[in-house]
Formats: sequence, structure tokens, C-alpha cells
Amino acid sequence: MSGTLVKGKVTVAPAQFVQVKYDAAEIAALVANLAEQLGVSNPIELQIDETTPLAKIVSELDAVSSDAMSSDAVIRIAAQSGALENTKVLTTLGPVQTRVAVGRMLLRARDRMRDDFADAPADNDLTREENAAWDTYCAGRLLRAGCEIHEQRWRYNHRNRFGFSDAVDTDFDRLWAADDLAWAGLIPST
Repeated sequence: MSGTLVKGKVTVAPAQFVQVKYDAAEIAALVANLAEQLGVSNPIELQIDETTPLAKIVSELDAVSSDAMSSDAVIRIAAQSGALENTKVLTTLGPVQTRVAVGRMLLRARDRMRDDFADAPADNDLTREENAAWDTYCAGRLLRAGCEIHEQRWRYNHRNRFGFSDAVDTDFDRLWAADDLAWAGLIPST
């Protein structure tokens, strides 16, 4: 890994990839366009671990001022290279996969800047159920924002965490269609 690439408010590290065929400038452009599309104006730092094909991705807000709700809060995203990979051509960047993975993290960061998400745990502290519910909520919003989303993938992920039943499908549909939930509204109270 070597250095970082800065494009506007988006920083991508490393600037040059050795183990995967990714282009930091292409990633920065995808993220900048996606952030604009989603109405995220904060600085974004994307750190990609190219040493693993796994697909974990997490985000956090790092406020420059004491107010994490402000537009100067830096959105830090840590991604394993598999989160951005074209699943049909391994070790190459997947623009669709990148938009979906990073888009979920940008929406989570945007959610975290709201008072009604103040109780949301850090990404690494989320339960599997909380993570799945938030992913469902984010994926539905990404679809409405124009991203290519495969609903069945997210429905299956949701079912794997909550069970295979009509009630779980109803809750999936509620999260999928929502645009303005609070943290307390993500997990069903059953």
C-alpha cells in the first residue's frame, strides 16, 4: 500500500493497489458522485485493505469540532477489498458493488448525524440483527436513489438474521420502504 489519493472531499488509501486491480481515482470518483447523489457533503476517508478478499465494511464519524452532527465531521470508511470487488471478475473493482457497499456506509453516517440515532452502537458493536436491519433500511433507500440493488439478496440476508416467516417478510417490507426511521424504529419489538 502506498499513500493516499485525494479528490475533492474524498480520500482513498492506498493510492496504488498491488494485490487487486483497483484504481484509486476511479473509486474516489464513484464515491464523490455517490455522496452528491445521497446529499452527503462531509469529507470522506476510505481505507481499503487489499490484503484480504473478505467483504467487511464499517464506517464511523470523526468530528473535527465537538459536534458530530456538523458538516465538518469526517466519514471514515474501512473496507476489506472484497466489499468493492466485482464478484464475476475476481480482484477487479466492481462499480455496482462499490456503490452499494459505500452507499450503505454513507447512509449510516448520515443517519448517525441525526439526534434520533444518538443511541446507535458503533458499526463493530452492532448485533447481527441490528446490522441486518440497518442494511435493509439503507439498501431500500439506495434503490430509490437510483442504485442497482438486488432486493432478494437483502431479503435473504434479513431472513437469515430474523427467521423465515411472514412476520419477518412484513418487517423487511417496512424497513425497505422507509425513508425516515429513527434508530429505535429499526429493530422490531417482538
